Amino acid sequence: VQVENRGGEIKSLDYDRLIVATGAKAARPPVKGVDKAGVYVVRTISDCEAIDAQITRSRSAVIVGAGLIGLEVAAALRQRGLKVAVVEILPQVLPMMLDSDMARIVHEHLRKSGIEVIVDKRVDEIIGDDAVSAVSVAGSRIEADMVVLATGVRPQVELLRKAGAEIGKTGCVKVDEHMRTSLDGVYAAGDCSETIDMVTGAPTSPQLGTTAVRQGKTAGINAAGGKSALPSVLGSSVTRFLELEVGQTGLTEKRAQSSGLDVVTGTITAKTRAHYYPGGADIKVKVVMEVETGKIVGAQIVGGEEVTQRINMASIAIQKGLTVYDVAVIDTCYSPPVADYWEPFVVAIEAAARKI
Repeated sequence: VQVENRGGEIKSLDYDRLIVATGAKAARPPVKGVDKAGVYVVRTISDCEAIDAQITRSRSAVIVGAGLIGLEVAAALRQRGLKVAVVEILPQVLPMMLDSDMARIVHEHLRKSGIEVIVDKRVDEIIGDDAVSAVSVAGSRIEADMVVLATGVRPQVELLRKAGAEIGKTGCVKVDEHMRTSLDGVYAAGDCSETIDMVTGAPTSPQLGTTAVRQGKTAGINAAGGKSALPSVLGSSVTRFLELEVGQTGLTEKRAQSSGLDVVTGTITAKTRAHYYPGGADIKVKVVMEVETGKIVGAQIVGGEEVTQRINMASIAIQKGLTVYDVAVIDTCYSPPVADYWEPFVVAIEAAARKI
């Protein structure tokens, strides 16, 4: 492999095995004015340092994209005292993570926190002479001192493409469960490589840190002569902003249906502690179940606390192929200060089972 250093010197390095982890770069939408001063992406430490510096001289911001990164940035800017608007081209926030009924909870929470949320609208233009002064959204003008683009990423696969590696349907390099590319002795890991969805069996690229580090570990072990495999992933994810936790694993109801699965769902609202004990938070749990097998294929949770542990519980259930009947009899713990006697995740599962 040939490497060029900062001084322009090119060196040739021999290898027995090579791991490529070139990652991905922030995508910039084809919008007029996207290159103006005051327009930022969120990908590197330098990006975040530039945004932090801009905050001190700004009063208002527009975030383009209402995915995980977009909402986390919106919440952070709001907490720093800026007037914030979020614009999403799709009909809901967190469109890749939640079904619309669960997304409405997040939308309303953002609104109550002082963030304007505009969905199902396209950014027409970023306005300003040299620097940002406003954003045009579906013909309306929103004043803004800064714009943050959170419209996804694009895998950096040109190095592998030029070398002749097979590129998958996701646009990432295709690898097997050992992270081997189609090139002899070459492995790939992280955001530049695709993986397999555990439920559907289709290629996917979740662009999550958890997936990236597991791929990196697998590639490293195999490149060093060991044996390791990462056959598939669920894309489990969680976030917290403005005192709200949001988590998801497996398939949403919408994605399950588009994948051809016959599913039913169970959705319940509960408390994170015994209902009579002070300090508990509201939590909403949605479980997606395949009708034919009774297996859990997805879960979404939105609440004030204790979302992560339940998403992890759901992830284990899906990965192990447990049915709703298996999970319904799990011996969960109970103590009023920390947990109710009816575990919300199990109650949601039972609600789904009753629909069969």
